[in-house]
Amino acid sequence: MNYYDSHAGFTFTNVKLQVTEITVKQNHYCVSRIDEVYFNEEVDFTKDKETKITSLLQAAFEELSIINSIVSSSASFSLPQELFVTARLPIEESLLNLDLLEEFRWNLAIMYPYLNWNDYVIEHNEVDGRHFDSNDFALVFALNRKYIKIINDFCARNNLKLKFIDHCHLASNNILNMNLLSKANNHFSIYISQKILSVLVSIAGKPVYYEDIPITSVHEVRGLIKDKLSELNQKHFNFSEVFLFGDSASITIANALTETTGIIFNLVNPFSQLKTDISLLTSHYYTGTNHFFSPTLGVAARI
Repeated sequence: MNYYDSHAGFTFTNVKLQVTEITVKQNHYCVSRIDEVYFNEEVDFTKDKETKITSLLQAAFEELSIINSIVSSSASFSLPQELFVTARLPIEESLLNLDLLEEFRWNLAIMYPYLNWNDYVIEHNEVDGRHFDSNDFALVFALNRKYIKIINDFCARNNLKLKFIDHCHLASNNILNMNLLSKANNHFSIYISQKILSVLVSIAGKPVYYEDIPITSVHEVRGLIKDKLSELNQKHFNFSEVFLFGDSASITIANALTETTGIIFNLVNPFSQLKTDISLLTSHYYTGTNHFFSPTLGVAARI
């Protein structure tokens, strides 16, 4: 992000569109807007046609613009966990990058034969296997091109320059990578949404472990996280603090997990270490539901 630009971060879920804008005031980055609008009806990403999804997104954006105009000329988006296909795949060191991507595509086609892998964009992070007493491997994140097209068309229609599209958990974790809340090199974070609990371990800002765990009730969360902590401890990952993100995370869950595990669970307030416009300091989004905006701020602050 150019120092003199402003940047809007959007989070697009099945029920709402959120926005956080970062602008420059007195030569410092400043959070200048925090807002959200709920859709008239819930989005079904797997069944709804692109035209319907686009219409709901545009209507929400126009409502946001009526409340207060978007001042940024560039935008980035974070999307829900369930839109991404994730996998841990072996790396063939002799392959060049393009050949490696084709190798990933081939492996994913075996794992998910019902998906057309030509429709997916694949990103990956190579992981040093010594962290896991294994060979080197890649964490792969794949997103269907139709969602990229929807967002790209939306930005073009609204005169916004699209910069990034990110996974909501990775976007949230960017707050930690910016050293806003923790100076540690290694981070363990959990993102709790309505249907998925995702677990992320990052070292030096790079993901080395990621897993999606399906959930049907918030009452499952405590036991699932306790079991996952035990499993990661056996892999020689020991953490004194865990960061919680997501709409279904809460201070009640954080306190219960701290009591159960003896490890500090920190429900992240993404705005706590950033200069924020004085007009927002009494907003409920800033004082009450601030943790809902972690992916929105994380992607807005991405450079």
